[in-house]
Amino acid sequence: MHDQPDHKGSSPEPGLNLLIIDDDEGILELLTAYGRLSGWHTVPATSLAAALNALASFAFEPSVIILDWQLPDSDGLSSIRSLRQRTFSPILMLTVRNKESDIIEALNLGADDYVVKPFSPGQVLARCQALSRRRDSLIRSTKGSVITTHDLVIDRERRQCLQNGSPVNLSTLEFDLLVHLARHSGRVWTRDELLQRIWGDVGDAFDRAVDVEIGRLRRKLGDPPENPRYIETVRGVGYRWRDETTSPARL
Repeated sequence: MHDQPDHKGSSPEPGLNLLIIDDDEGILELLTAYGRLSGWHTVPATSLAAALNALASFAFEPSVIILDWQLPDSDGLSSIRSLRQRTFSPILMLTVRNKESDIIEALNLGADDYVVKPFSPGQVLARCQALSRRRDSLIRSTKGSVITTHDLVIDRERRQCLQNGSPVNLSTLEFDLLVHLARHSGRVWTRDELLQRIWGDVGDAFDRAVDVEIGRLRRKLGDPPENPRYIETVRGVGYRWRDETTSPARL
């Protein structure tokens, strides 16, 4: 049915754009039907190649991407890597794999949410709407200003982070978390507060989501938790961005 995305020669209308990547025709039809009823413009793809072609062909950024783990031409982790090279749109994994190690690994690579099959299409679309709202809200709130802290320059409008002049490749959640912490230097945030502020309506999906994202962000910034320059763990409470006046001297 959908060997290639069915775009019928036209670009999606502005609004809620949903890219669904799954080789199960029944799932594509089900989510497409539910999505259209909820106001989504849906673009189905049965392979990673078809999805990448959709991203290259359409003059739009998907509001959300639904991604199956096992595709004919790719596995879930390789798919996340490939998609993250081309887009920062939120990715919701939709898969039969329910091991905690799989969930954590997918989150580590840049997935934003994870739903195990069998699933409720209404719940999946609700999660997509929550991811889209969080993304849109953060984009609106971060336009037009630059944060300079330590050796970092964080351009919130361009969604770019430079460290000593070199770009740091961050996922959507990593960048959003970095901006939030850096904007409130010295303020301690509990995990629950960060879940609500950064993850919003989908924050309760993963107990370890904050720790996973903090770990990823630290690794990319070269910020060892035992001797942090940027993100400090406040034991039993949460995390805070270190004030420059209290941070270790730069080497």
